[in-house]
Formats: sequence, structure tokens, C-alpha cells
Amino acid sequence: MKIKFKIIVLITFLIVVSSCQKNQPDKQREKTGDTVGQNDMHKQHKSLADNLAHKDIIILETPYQISEASQEELQKVLEAYLEIKDALVASDVPAADVNAKKMADNIAGVSTSGMKEAGLKAWENHSDLYNKKLQEMIHIDGLENKRSYFSHISEIMYCTIKSFGLKSGTTYVVYCPMAFDRKGAYWLSKDKEIMNPYFGEKMLKCGEIKEEL
Repeated sequence: MKIKFKIIVLITFLIVVSSCQKNQPDKQREKTGDTVGQNDMHKQHKSLADNLAHKDIIILETPYQISEASQEELQKVLEAYLEIKDALVASDVPAADVNAKKMADNIAGVSTSGMKEAGLKAWENHSDLYNKKLQEMIHIDGLENKRSYFSHISEIMYCTIKSFGLKSGTTYVVYCPMAFDRKGAYWLSKDKEIMNPYFGEKMLKCGEIKEEL
């Protein structure tokens, strides 16, 4: 009788343990699912920055607050950038060079007097890269070569907007997977309509919007 009683107790214990183990994974899956979901959202938020071809550009996770005057100065940099983009869409080399010089001048006009620490470091990094790439773009011959430099300038511009929170209406981040022998390249636009600066009229509508700034 004692043996039978022990067997019954053991079986009952095993049933209870088994039931608990069946219920617990569901809760663990719920918690794991929440964590995975949050991680995926975090990765998705950072994915575009992670996919930039040039890894030497500083991008601040939290936009650095700058003065209204500095905002206006950086806005002029963006406006000149957009004029370069329009010139490349039209395959207009002289206009691209003129606006590249204009962008360089506008960058030189950005005051750093109110910038400190992370903000100053980010802008010094951006302005140095802008100047190098803009000068190279101006001096190199050939439309396709200029388009190649523009892709790097586009990535710096993206990091500038993200790092300093430029807000003057929506700016679209557009991606062309076919650019540069299918390596792909980004550009920025104020227009939702796709106008590809890397192909011009050859593949004018090639591209898709990846982000809105």
C-alpha cells in the first residue's frame, strides 16, 4: 500500500510539473517576443545609417540643439545640395560645379561659436568631409565621376540633418539600388516624385523612398 501511495504521489507531482512547464514557455515567448520586437524596431531605426557606404561620418543619436541662426546657415547648405542634385538629374555638369562651389561657400559660412563638445565635433567632421568631396567633385572631369562624389556628399548631408535636426518641411531619403553597378546609392529630395540624379533621363524614375526626415 505504501509503495502504491508513493507511486500515486510521484505521478501527481510529475503531472503538475509537466503542466507548469507547458504553460511557462508561452510566457517566455511573450517576453522574448517583446524583446525581439523592440530590438527589431531599434535595428530598423538605425538600418539606413548602418547601410551608408562611408563609415567615417559622425551621426549623433540625439539631435544637437543649435541656434536659429545656425539652423538658417545649415539650411543654405541643404539648399545648395538640392541644387546640385537637380543639376545632376538634368545631366548639367556646369550647373553641378557652380552649385558645388556654392555649397562649399555656404559650409564656410556656418558659425560654430554656439557649438560645443559632441555638436562641434560632429560639425567639424561633416564640414571637413564636405570640403574634401566638394573640391574633388568640382575638379574631376566627367558626369559619372561627379555623380560618384555626389553619393558621398548625400550621405554626409543625411548625417547633418539627423545630427542637427534640420526642419524645413519634409526631406525624403531616396535609394537607387541600380546605381554604380548595382552597389546602390542614396540621395535627398524635397519632392516625393522620384528624379534620379545618378542616371538622369536614362533611368529617371529608378528609386524608392526609404525615410522621411
